[in-house]
Amino acid sequence: CTLVLVGRSALPEADEDPRTAIAEDRNALRRALLEIGELTKPHDIEQACNRIEADREMRASIAMLESFGATVEYVSLDVRSSAFGELLEDVKERHGRIDGVIHGAGVLDDHFLRDKTADGFDRVFGTKVDGARTILDRVHLGLRFVVLFGSISGVVGNRGQTDYAAANDALDALARHHDGHHECRVISIDWGPWAGGGMVSPELEREYARRGIGLVDPDDGVMALLHEIAADAGPAQLVVMRGTPEAFGPPLE
Repeated sequence: CTLVLVGRSALPEADEDPRTAIAEDRNALRRALLEIGELTKPHDIEQACNRIEADREMRASIAMLESFGATVEYVSLDVRSSAFGELLEDVKERHGRIDGVIHGAGVLDDHFLRDKTADGFDRVFGTKVDGARTILDRVHLGLRFVVLFGSISGVVGNRGQTDYAAANDALDALARHHDGHHECRVISIDWGPWAGGGMVSPELEREYARRGIGLVDPDDGVMALLHEIAADAGPAQLVVMRGTPEAFGPPLE
């Protein structure tokens, strides 16, 4: 199949610097950057580590998909921009069809409500909701399915995440409203925290464990996603988590 991947980061144009390529983990990468000597400030080093690790993940993901025989295109843009809608229409025009879209974009700007800014709220909310609306406005292009990646925070809330929770709750509402339009299956999956990285830091993983919240195994999460895509019908909103509902927040009514 042909997969068109969209992200804000630019696709790395060249191979990684051999001086950092030997570093297998974050600490080794920090040491390599210090030895190179071009960066000395901790903030700059951490930013460089983030960029190098993101580039590695992009190269590895594309290589893995291509190893399974997929044709992979990568486009760098912000899903809040008009260019995202133009891309969807261009994909349909170039390939003659567009079967489905998985909308997994999301950013965090966690603060207590009193410390949040309007710009921060708009960035968090818009990345999820504006992108989703752009997709749902184009289900008439022949899409068979649209999957919106929500979060358990949109169901039970989460400390410091009023903007993120609001965005995910909005995805649930959009899915319920648009499911079935133009014979397109629309589903919002509210994920619990995943194991193996993503938005879950080691510190957050320990806090989840203390609260009795388990982490979704990536293989289980992928199978849950594929199961829903393959189904002809089903709920417009689905919660996928490991743990009891009480561990995530007050009892639901």
